[in-house]
Amino acid sequence: MGKKIIIDPVTRIEGHLKVEVEIENKKVIDAKCSGMLYRGIEKILAGRDPLDACQITQRICGVCPVAHASASTLALDDAFGIKEKIPENALLVRNLIHASNHIHNSILHFYHLTLLDFIDVSKVKNGISSEIDLVCKFLQRDNHSPFIPREDDFRLPEDINLRILHNYIKGLEIRRYAHQLLSIFGGKMPHQCGIVPGGVTQKVDAGKIENGIGKLKDIKEFIELYYFRDLKDVAKFYPEYFEIGSSYGNYLTYGIFPLKENGEIKRFQPSGVVYNFEKFEELNPDKITEHIVNSWYKGEIVNPKFDNPEPDIDKEGYSWIKSPRYDDNAFEVGPAARLIVAYMKNQEPWKKEIDNILNEFNMDISKLNSVLGRHIARFIEAKVLVNECINWLLKIRPEDDFYIDFEIPENSEGIGLSEGARGAVGHWIIIKNKKIFHYQVISPTTWNASPKDKNGNHGAIEKALIGTEVKDIENPVEILRIIRSFDPCLACAVQIIDKKKVNKKEFIIWA
Repeated sequence: MGKKIIIDPVTRIEGHLKVEVEIENKKVIDAKCSGMLYRGIEKILAGRDPLDACQITQRICGVCPVAHASASTLALDDAFGIKEKIPENALLVRNLIHASNHIHNSILHFYHLTLLDFIDVSKVKNGISSEIDLVCKFLQRDNHSPFIPREDDFRLPEDINLRILHNYIKGLEIRRYAHQLLSIFGGKMPHQCGIVPGGVTQKVDAGKIENGIGKLKDIKEFIELYYFRDLKDVAKFYPEYFEIGSSYGNYLTYGIFPLKENGEIKRFQPSGVVYNFEKFEELNPDKITEHIVNSWYKGEIVNPKFDNPEPDIDKEGYSWIKSPRYDDNAFEVGPAARLIVAYMKNQEPWKKEIDNILNEFNMDISKLNSVLGRHIARFIEAKVLVNECINWLLKIRPEDDFYIDFEIPENSEGIGLSEGARGAVGHWIIIKNKKIFHYQVISPTTWNASPKDKNGNHGAIEKALIGTEVKDIENPVEILRIIRSFDPCLACAVQIIDKKKVNKKEFIIWA
């Protein structure tokens, strides 16, 4: 029998994720991802005014609330019969709010959630600066943890290690600029109040446009001069992570950033489905279901359009996360999925930018299916979006409409498909007697961290872990780098039930 490792919780992610792996001959032969804590947002929504949905669903997550605001509002626009009537100004402002959050998340994920797996703060000398001294002291609070990376696995030379730590601090400032950019158009962050059914809540004048461009120029400089250089250095000294953490090669995206072109609404990042980097097909939302055979709910397969599965705490399972599937297949969602779909559709400016980066790293598109590939995908998105935000700002016409009136129908239903920084996010609503009768959310990490489905197929993170060589079982840094490359958000991934399932722990690591 192999050695079992349980990491509970995985830190430097959002929420409470438990990961269990079985290892034989230093290779992972099985993996389980478990969502362990209670959420109840969908239950809270039942019986409420439909207009409450946009604000309440943002409370699912303080890191990516804009994704839920977007998906919820799209669902309501659909249910109210106005999705084709939203003013162009409103689409542009919604995109600015949403893109600001994506850019913020790319910087947050690389610098403040991931880099501590690659930089060694213990080797930084005291007295370099008061800021560096304080940060090193703060970051070393982890030293009580049984997980201490091997000294020889920190490979960055001293000068690069110190430079990236400086940029860790600078990244905090740039994240603040991204939040300020969002707040110019969305009122505040977290839990913006700008995106609403019918459009947006405020008009944008010349002063806000000028302020927004100023913030974007500062963010753009950091992304292009600092972020890219630091990412290249990590890739240079950890090249095997282009081969580690590969999932199925199946990718799904709902598309994001709708814009009006010649009277039609198209998405700046397109929707689509890719199988094994070979077959592409257009997205059909009717093919989305959720398997629950290994989740603590009654039943085997449910449909988010109309099903509300009941909990079953005595069921043999290992997660409160359900298993979303498209046509019964498991998919990875997130930045890599969005780029691969855009690449397969030859959509610009994405294809040109992806080709430039692939040439820079001397790799092909399949290498996005890896730990480093996911980090590169986030960088590409941040670079493209910061430039596109400037274009969107310059397209706003302050004299035109930003909102249209509507009436809540007596009975209706709607679907809102959008993208969070971590991937595809969908909201489904049924309205009866002008109240919410049914509401379901499928978040990105529900796809990526899902347990095995009815057909025995693992979720994307589980699949990426299986086959990984772990050099030191007492310090399984490879496992954590793979998990964090997906940027999991467990607050989003679990929505129902109030009882924690406790399993016997044979080997526990506080990572």
